[in-house]
Amino acid sequence: MRSLHCASLFVAVVAASSGCVDRGPQAVAPVGGSATSWRYDVEVDDGARRLLVDAWLPPGSLADLVVRHGAERFVQAVEVQDDDGWRTVSRRGEAFHVPECARGCHLRYRFALRRAADALRDIDVAIAWGEVVVASPSSWLLHPTLAPDGTRYRFHVRAARDASFVTGVFTAPDGPPGSYEADATDIAVAPYAAFGPMRLRSVEAVPGSTLDVAIAGDYRVDDDAIVAWMAKSSRTIARFLGCFPVERVMVLVVPAAGDAVRHGETMGDGGAAMVLELGEDAGPAALEDDWVLPHEMAHLAVPSVAPRHHWIEEGLAVYLQPIARARAGELTPEQVWREFAMGMPKGAPSHADRGLDDATDWARTYWGGATFCLVADVAIRTRTGNRFGLEDAMRGVLAAGGSVAHIWGLERLLDTADGSVGAGPLLARMHAEMLRGTWTVDLPGLFRDLGVHLEGTRVTFDDAAPLAALRRSITRPLLVGEPEPVACRATPGGTVAQR
Repeated sequence: MRSLHCASLFVAVVAASSGCVDRGPQAVAPVGGSATSWRYDVEVDDGARRLLVDAWLPPGSLADLVVRHGAERFVQAVEVQDDDGWRTVSRRGEAFHVPECARGCHLRYRFALRRAADALRDIDVAIAWGEVVVASPSSWLLHPTLAPDGTRYRFHVRAARDASFVTGVFTAPDGPPGSYEADATDIAVAPYAAFGPMRLRSVEAVPGSTLDVAIAGDYRVDDDAIVAWMAKSSRTIARFLGCFPVERVMVLVVPAAGDAVRHGETMGDGGAAMVLELGEDAGPAALEDDWVLPHEMAHLAVPSVAPRHHWIEEGLAVYLQPIARARAGELTPEQVWREFAMGMPKGAPSHADRGLDDATDWARTYWGGATFCLVADVAIRTRTGNRFGLEDAMRGVLAAGGSVAHIWGLERLLDTADGSVGAGPLLARMHAEMLRGTWTVDLPGLFRDLGVHLEGTRVTFDDAAPLAALRRSITRPLLVGEPEPVACRATPGGTVAQR
C-alpha cells in the first residue's frame, strides 16, 4: 500500500481526437480553479509514448520546479514564456530553476512517458504492462517544491484516438470532462494514473460509492467476473466498517503470470487508486479465495501517515482483512485465528528493535503492526465491556474525515481512534510505550487467554478461557437485519453511533 473524509473521487476516461494542440504562447489554461491554482493542460500522443504539457503557475510560486524523484531525466524541452517569447530552461540536479515563476509563469515541456516506464519499472514513478503505462501525476506534473496552504493543482488530460486515461485523483468541481483537482500539498504522492488500451467498467457496489475498473490484458475469467469480485470485496469491507471508506476509487487490473491474484498497491492523498496484478490463468476459485483485494480495500479506511509509521497502515490491513471476511462468512473463525497465531510471531522484535516506528523488516512491519492491532482490539473490548472494538475506532476515524485520501499524523490517527470508543488513550499510550523501550507482546499468553490453541497448523478453541468472549466477538458473523452500508460521510464532531 501507499499511501476520507469521504469526499468525491473521480476516475474518468478521455477518448479524444489526436489532432495537434496549439502549444504556442496563446495556449489556454484549463477552465476553472482559483487564482492560486497550479494548472496543467496535458495531451497524450498516440501509443502513450509521450505527454505534451502546458503549465500555469500563479504569482508567488517558488522558482525550483520538480517531479517525483527519478522522473526528472524524462522531463524534456522545458521552456518558459517571457516578454521575448519562449526561453529554454535547464535542469540543475533534480530541479528546473525558473525565476519567472515568482511573478507567475507559463511553461511548456514534454515528458517521455514510455521511456520512463521502460527504464524505471517502478510503480511509484512509472511502469508498463504491455501497452498500458502506469505513472502517477507526481511523475509528470512539474511543480514547485513547496505549496502554500490552500493551493490546489488542476489538470486536464486529452488522450489520443482509441486510447484511455484513468486516475484516482479527485474530479475538478468545474471544467470540462477529463479535469482533475486536489490539494497541491498532495501532488508529490498523487494517486495512480494509467494510459493506454483498457476496458472500462463502472459499478456502484455500495450505495453512494462507485468502483471505476480499468482492465488491461486478457484473463481466463471474463470482465463480468472481475467486476463482480471487486463489488463483493467492496461490500465485505463496507459491512465490516459500517460504510465504504470512499465515494469513488479507481482499480486498474494488470496481467501477471500464474493462476492467482499476485499483488496489489494502493495510493491516496488527493484521491484513491489501486493497481492489482491478476494471474492470466486465475479461475473463479482464485477470485473467491483471494485475500489481496480485501487487504487493499482495507487500506482505503486508513489515512496516509509518515513513512516511519508505515506499520500502522499495513498492520491494520493485515488485521482487519480476515476479520471482515469472517464476519461476511467467507472465512471460518478457525481460519482467522490460525492465520494470526501462525503469523504474528513473525513480527516479534529483532535484537535492536525498540518499537515499530522506522521498522524496515517486512515481517515486523506487517505482522508486528497486526499484533499492535490485536492488542488494541482486546484492550478496547476489555475497557468497554465488549461493547466496542477496533472496527468502531476506525469508524470514528472515517466519521472524523480520515481515509487514504488524506495525510494525517500518527498522533491524530491514534487520538481520533481512541476518542471514538471512549476508553481513554489506549492506542496513544501503546505507541508512547513503544518509544520508551523495546515493545514486545506475550503472544503465547494472549492467545491462551483468548482460548486459541495451535497444534501444528490446527487451531482449537477453549471457550472457558478468560477472554474467550472477546475472541468470539471479534470474528462473530454479521447479524441478520444489520443495516446495509453506504458510502461514508464525515459527521460533525466525528462521532460514531453506538451499536
